[in-house]
Amino acid sequence: MKARFLLPLCAAFIAPQTMAYSSVSVDDRLDQNCDTRYSLYCPELPSFQYEQPETIDSLAVEPQDTLPRYLVTSEETDFDYVKEQTYTILGLSVSTVALMTLLPESFTNWDSEDRSFSNLGKKWKDNVKAGPVWDKDDHVLNYIAHPYFGGVYYTVARHAGYNEFQSFGYSFIMSTFFWEYGVESFAEVPSIQDIIVTPFWGAVVGEWMYQTELDIVANGGEVLGSEWLGSTSLFFLNPVGHIHWWVTDIWRDNSVSLTYNPWFDNQEFAEQAYKMGVEEYDEFVGLKFSFRF
Repeated sequence: MKARFLLPLCAAFIAPQTMAYSSVSVDDRLDQNCDTRYSLYCPELPSFQYEQPETIDSLAVEPQDTLPRYLVTSEETDFDYVKEQTYTILGLSVSTVALMTLLPESFTNWDSEDRSFSNLGKKWKDNVKAGPVWDKDDHVLNYIAHPYFGGVYYTVARHAGYNEFQSFGYSFIMSTFFWEYGVESFAEVPSIQDIIVTPFWGAVVGEWMYQTELDIVANGGEVLGSEWLGSTSLFFLNPVGHIHWWVTDIWRDNSVSLTYNPWFDNQEFAEQAYKMGVEEYDEFVGLKFSFRF
């Protein structure tokens, strides 16, 4: 077979320059009886297929295949994820209120009566009826803290696959009805600034937080070449997602099982017992707990 390929090639170099060449087009070759097992066109002109080696880009794993859930945006709207995040926000909100009862009155404007847990229902009803009012809270609380938390609400919906307008709606509902007329009304009258600033300015801040998070992830999780700065920034850009993941991750692989087969269904233990000559008893019963932290 090699000679069959090499002879025509050698003749082409040895023949005089005045040799007449026959012009055979690709289309003509396709019309001939060619053995396609060896050549795309004809056996007289064998073809060789070159496989391009896999590049780093082709070997790279898609980021969304390896990233934790809180850094991934759903391709479609995921209501269940929003619901889980909302439960996490509820728990964090209760913790925040408990923390604010420990902060000085100069910062929260909550007096001793506001901090009292007695008559919570009556205080909530009275505060809702009295508002909304123009509050006198510190500017840092009104125009930095509230927009930030509005942005936190916003990013929850964005990660669940909702668009900008839908995410603003979620932020508005959570900041106005859940927080301002909900949790916070147990301690103070709803605020006009908070109702306006938190969802509207929070949507602007939230979209910036979301896009910045995407940029950091695309940069390998680094900020200024530092993984620590990157991971810290990612936490503050999406705290609810991180905390929700940490809490659920504790119980993700935990299990409880009742074993009643010999040797607790432990094959390794059974083999060791057999080698030691220990008699097998059918009455082995075990309760197996598996916890992952």
